[in-house]
This record gives sequence, C-alpha cells and structure tokens, in this order.
Amino acid sequence: MRKCPKCEKRLSPFYFGTACKNCGADLLYYHFDERLERDAAKAAAQEEKVQRLLRKLPFRKREE
Repeated sequence: MRKCPKCEKRLSPFYFGTACKNCGADLLYYHFDERLERDAAKAAAQEEKVQRLLRKLPFRKREE
C-alpha cells in the first residue's frame, strides 16, 4: 500500500492519480526539492569516485 506523504492515509495500489484523494497533496511533487538535493549529493559522490578512478589510469599525451 502507498501512503500519502502529507496526511499519511493509505492509498490503493491501483490509484494512479497525481493528487491525494483525502487532502489534495500533489503526490509527484511533494518534497521535490529535498529529493532533488539528495540526488545531487549522490551524483556528486559518484562523480568523485569516477574522477579518482580516472586519476589512477595512465594516459599518454599525444604529441603532434
């Protein structure tokens, strides 16, 4: 069962609406900015891992 993030009431798993039937909260965009900040932090951590890996690889510079 899904729950509304605002009123915590249960929603049917077959309810595909974008707003809660009880309180009218938008289910797609509720706390959107907080989720976006979490995703940005996760992406930054993954980028740092990739950069550390790339620094370990030996690259030869092309001489033209």
